[in-house]
Amino acid sequence: MSGKRRPEGTLGLDPWGKGSRICGLCGEYRKMTRAHVPPQAAGNTGNVTSATVRVYNEERTTGRPKTGGMWLRGLCQDCNGLAGENYDAAYGDFATRLTAYFGARRHLLLPAAEPAPPVSVAPGRVARSVLVGMFATTPHLRKMFPGLAHDLQHRRPHITMPDGATLRMALYPSRSTRLASMAYGLRILTHRQYYNIFSEIYFRPLAWTLSPSDNRLESAELGESVLSSWPVVDQWLQYGDDVTALDLRDLCRRGIPTVGHPLHEGRGEWIETFQNDTAAFLEGKIPA
Repeated sequence: MSGKRRPEGTLGLDPWGKGSRICGLCGEYRKMTRAHVPPQAAGNTGNVTSATVRVYNEERTTGRPKTGGMWLRGLCQDCNGLAGENYDAAYGDFATRLTAYFGARRHLLLPAAEPAPPVSVAPGRVARSVLVGMFATTPHLRKMFPGLAHDLQHRRPHITMPDGATLRMALYPSRSTRLASMAYGLRILTHRQYYNIFSEIYFRPLAWTLSPSDNRLESAELGESVLSSWPVVDQWLQYGDDVTALDLRDLCRRGIPTVGHPLHEGRGEWIETFQNDTAAFLEGKIPA
């Protein structure tokens, strides 16, 4: 593990830090508010615990868990309210439908979903909810993709993902949660893989990543990307707020994998790198 370590041993931004700073979406220097990522409508509240990941004495540790969900002070009130008023309810509805479907499948012995669960989704609203939350994880996303930040902030009805970035989604059944930005992992044991993301959200029943869109890193030395089997959902941003119910099977015709977090499942097999001054990491649990 590498990266410049802060004197107090905290890895990345202080997600609970109060005060004024640059908003991750609009770029204005303003007082920050609590941005729940994913939104509270998806169950990210109440007894959900989360804690900052820390580096102390060159060891990776997790801070004291706090209840109340996964959140950061990364958006101003206006930008936080933008998602809350327009997109987060759609995300919550999508997550609820997926959870209900998988619960029914276990009890009724329904066949596995092929290629994807037969649930409806408002694709544009859900993708916007996810991306606004990701911009809360680090102000550097706005510097990298200012056009995307501008389009989200001004509620453009049709948004094109910028060159160099792609949004991916997978099914994620674990009660463990993770919210992070700017991370890279290289699997050096068992087989070669890499994991490169600008931002990630792992919160049952879904996992999302914003990652580089090209495959130039793939080689015999590095192996393939962990994300290569995840469907790209960039096209969801082409749907406006008026599209409220499309069949997920039509949006993801090649299927949706069920995943765990690669750096957790293969812990001990990976080298994880980060940059302290640009990365925020929170890990937690959803109560049983």
